[in-house]
Amino acid sequence: MAPKQSNPAGLRVFVYGTLKPGGFYWGRYAEGKVAAHQPARVRGLLYDLSPGYPGLLEGEGWAQGVLLTLQDEAALQGFDELEGYVEGRPEAENEYQRRSVECWDLDGDSLGQVWVYLMLPEKMREMGGIRLKTESWDGPLPRPS
Repeated sequence: MAPKQSNPAGLRVFVYGTLKPGGFYWGRYAEGKVAAHQPARVRGLLYDLSPGYPGLLEGEGWAQGVLLTLQDEAALQGFDELEGYVEGRPEAENEYQRRSVECWDLDGDSLGQVWVYLMLPEKMREMGGIRLKTESWDGPLPRPS
């Protein structure tokens, strides 16, 4: 199925955690479903969440990750399922919000609009988010037991 013409992000998704190549969910949700991938970055504030995966808030910082070009809508629907996002559902009921944002390569050149999964501040607090001092998430932070 071709992406909708009114969708400026198409089938390109910026990922910054467990969906990156080699990440925990890469094999199940992305491997064999990605036509291309490249290092990239978006504006935002990156957090480590208590369950052991990251979240991204809108903000003036930068988050580094990977821009994935998906092969079809089914792959995007799988990402939505993983990220707890249902289009049209009240935002407070979604774990993440899928939003269209501008993305850049690591040289600072715009790659255009892409999808990204952002978290609302209230959800970030509920999930025990700890702001990262770096622009990339490389795995869960150690937490006191």
